[in-house]
Amino acid sequence: MTPSNKTQSEAEFANSERKARVAHKVAVTSRISETSRFVGFGIVAWVFAVHTSDAVFATKYIASYELWVNVAGFLGMLAIVFDYLQYLCAYLSVKHSLTRKDNFFQFDKNHPSYLLQSVFFGAKQVCAIVSSIIISITFGMSVVLD
Repeated sequence: MTPSNKTQSEAEFANSERKARVAHKVAVTSRISETSRFVGFGIVAWVFAVHTSDAVFATKYIASYELWVNVAGFLGMLAIVFDYLQYLCAYLSVKHSLTRKDNFFQFDKNHPSYLLQSVFFGAKQVCAIVSSIIISITFGMSVVLD
């Protein structure tokens, strides 16, 4: 193999590997978004269920951990709202990029919608994780201590 062929082959291999990583990233970020959304809805449903139940477990659970359960519910709601806002910002970012003919329709990485879509992506994950931890700990403590 001549040096120029080797360089071309390495470039093709690198491009192929990059495409594979990008495809993997797209699949993973999509699953993270779905999971964060499902966790948010699940937490909200859990909080609603224990607040409206007359069962002995639910009344004891709320009596002992009401503040934490409400915080988890609020974070679950935020995860849902942030999920929507992330997609709204992505839409607005694409819409803005389509006005940038002189820049070959590339994203403006300084545009608020472009920046905020990443902020909301991270924020919804934090809300889903923290609310899950709160519910797991309070439920576990309720089961073990009662």
